[in-house]
Amino acid sequence: MHTTIPALHVGQGTHHAGLTVFPVWVDAPRIGSLDWAPDALRISERAEGASVDTLEAQSLATRPLVALEGDLLEGGWQNRMLARSMVLAPRERRELPALCIEQGRWGGAADHRAGGRRASLVVRYGDESAHDRLVSELQRDDRQSRVWHRIDAIEQRLGRSETRSFTHQLDRQSIRPPRLIDGQRGVIIGIGGRIMGLELFCSGSGLRSRYAGIVQSAAVDARLADPVATSAERARAFARALQGRRLHGGEVGDRWFEVARDDDRIAATGLGVRVAGGAAGPTDRGLLHLTALDRAHPLLAAV
Repeated sequence: MHTTIPALHVGQGTHHAGLTVFPVWVDAPRIGSLDWAPDALRISERAEGASVDTLEAQSLATRPLVALEGDLLEGGWQNRMLARSMVLAPRERRELPALCIEQGRWGGAADHRAGGRRASLVVRYGDESAHDRLVSELQRDDRQSRVWHRIDAIEQRLGRSETRSFTHQLDRQSIRPPRLIDGQRGVIIGIGGRIMGLELFCSGSGLRSRYAGIVQSAAVDARLADPVATSAERARAFARALQGRRLHGGEVGDRWFEVARDDDRIAATGLGVRVAGGAAGPTDRGLLHLTALDRAHPLLAAV
């Protein structure tokens, strides 16, 4: 089974230091009836004892709630990020796979808060492939070690924090995200004159829920690169390389499913949805969210 990335249209970029943010529009129907609010997820440490890689959660939403890989879950015994994207049914309780982004703290209150802040692309992916991010628990220890390694490398460059938490770098940001434009559903991120990646949503409300977090975390990555603007030609070439590609994933019968594709140059991972067609039409497969990376960006290999 496959899902195809729709046609993408890229607007004029906004440049700040080493970061360039390009608005993206999508030639695909909007997918609604979803809740994207990060704070509609109640999160806590496990009742039977805190565990680095697992948290407990309950959706407070009355519609399906989207939680995204890279969402920061702050508080508890240590700050974490969500390790996989998922859709929770209304009021559903579920264990969440997590990755620690604060290696120097283990203790505190039970509850976490999710406010839309995001881990940066360097912290989330570095030199990982899309396949690495979809494999089972067997590689989670290795993935956690790599996340800690990347945060340590960032702190060596940008300054140490008391508990080695990535949130320290976000707290030092004062960047104001560019204004969202009518119909916009995504952003392409350029850092140091090169395209780093893209985040794409199935609706404007989805993008709005994470937009400030995406830009603020990208600004952290940009501080690691030369203060060079990225050209619109590079952004549009990246969009052309993505559109029409097939993403694989999802079993027959699944309403929500993970999708991925990993080529020599571009890695992509996200969430798909199965939407019923017309009275006699086939079932369509659409995209709820997509992260795509240019794996050749120097920062992804260097940090």
